[in-house]
Amino acid sequence: MELHGNITASLSIPRIAVGLLIAGGVTVIAYAFTHYGLPAGAAVSMLPIGLCALWFSLRNPAVSMLGMLVLNYFIMYLGREFLHGVPVGLILDGAIFFNVAMVLMQALVQRVEWRRAATGVTLASAIWMIYCVLELFNPQSISPKGWTMAIRSLAFYFFLIVVLTQLTMARYKYLKAMLVVWSVLTLVAVLKALVQKYVGFNAAENYWLFVEGGSVTHIIYTGVRYFSVYSDAANFGAGMGLAMVVFSISALYYENRWMKIYLLAVAAAACYGMLISGTRSALAVPFAGYAVFVVLSRNFRMVIAGVILIIGAFIFLNFTSIGQGNSIIRRARSAFNTQDASFQVRLENQDRIRALMKDKPFGAGLGHGGGKAKVFAPNAPLSQIPTDSWFVMIWVETGIVGLLLHIGILLYILGRGAFLVAFRLRNNQLRGLTAALISGISGVVVMSYGNEVLGQIPTGAIIYMSMAFIFLSPRFDKELEEAELEKHAVPGKNLLALNPRSRTALPSTLAKE
Repeated sequence: MELHGNITASLSIPRIAVGLLIAGGVTVIAYAFTHYGLPAGAAVSMLPIGLCALWFSLRNPAVSMLGMLVLNYFIMYLGREFLHGVPVGLILDGAIFFNVAMVLMQALVQRVEWRRAATGVTLASAIWMIYCVLELFNPQSISPKGWTMAIRSLAFYFFLIVVLTQLTMARYKYLKAMLVVWSVLTLVAVLKALVQKYVGFNAAENYWLFVEGGSVTHIIYTGVRYFSVYSDAANFGAGMGLAMVVFSISALYYENRWMKIYLLAVAAAACYGMLISGTRSALAVPFAGYAVFVVLSRNFRMVIAGVILIIGAFIFLNFTSIGQGNSIIRRARSAFNTQDASFQVRLENQDRIRALMKDKPFGAGLGHGGGKAKVFAPNAPLSQIPTDSWFVMIWVETGIVGLLLHIGILLYILGRGAFLVAFRLRNNQLRGLTAALISGISGVVVMSYGNEVLGQIPTGAIIYMSMAFIFLSPRFDKELEEAELEKHAVPGKNLLALNPRSRTALPSTLAKE
């Protein structure tokens, strides 16, 4: 009886401590709300969640990267709904540097395999970052503040997300986890667009449309362009086109039937979201993306089927008037009209920019292109002309030298990925998922000629993370091959003896996470 009593007493002590801790926490939160107002109370109440996030992030930084992916997806929505006037890009800055801190803190207690990030995409992003840093000394630049605002999204995010992804998510399961998280986010975005379409815009969205001027480009003669949780309809269309291509191709390589059905449903929802965005250039994402996949597949029947489908879709939109009464089809069809007034205005703007760029081989400086430059250089001629294109913006801000370097880096990343899929990767599912990422990125790159979407939040971070996974794919392939050998290994036999051809391909051990 005495022993039982001692055990009961020892068990009750932690319970009492937890109860006191909870009671104390509630008291502190209530005090913050009543004495310092809503912001302070909300900040204090979020502290336990922050501590839990810190704990899980220290144990596994990959969880923190997935958290950054989720936060990145809703940054523009948070800015429009709750943080009006606040530079919302600082949220992504904080999330990225939080992940940097997690990696550095982990390095203090255990060895981090830094060589995971010693890849071609890291070198390419570093070269681009160095070029953009040197743009600070561009004699054409008028305001250093413009450089400060632009270099984060243009170069720093690219480099840091690529490196962090390779350091923290160097296991195949993390690629699949990223796809699952991304698919859920896509469904949330489509659901929000449906609410906008069938229920209506909320107060913050109406303010953006009718007070800040968003209605000029989003409520037009062809109908309403929906933007969901994204910054605008063009960004939403690009994100949905990217998701449509990646998830529809990925579905082909899952053996689980329910996973196939789920990914196809996500792709179909993304397709609908792309269409109701009213972004004509977003059609370039599936057209170019599926064309790239057809080439990568190297399957004769798939090539024939893909070519027929792509040509059929082009003929339907460009040479017929079927479905012209539908506003979505009508606007999509106008994407192939080279005489479209909007397209002609863009060509005229590019002619005006070309005349001003003749003596600027290194550009006008970061942040000095298009309408946003009016904040830093209100009287500069290039500030008066909309760039209307990611590549035109790169051309204006970094010059023809920067444009050629940027295009060269993109072509290298996509070309290297295509080489890995075609000649190096052995695992069929990994090859398919990698091809899906390459195809989706290719589509967004093509679309970026018509819109500034490549590096925008949230699409940019997703693309940079995908680039890192493409360059991690050889490591995943070795991991899967070693796991397969272990699965079929005979006790007491050397794994390499079962597959002598793999002696040079397989590592002795995989780095522990």
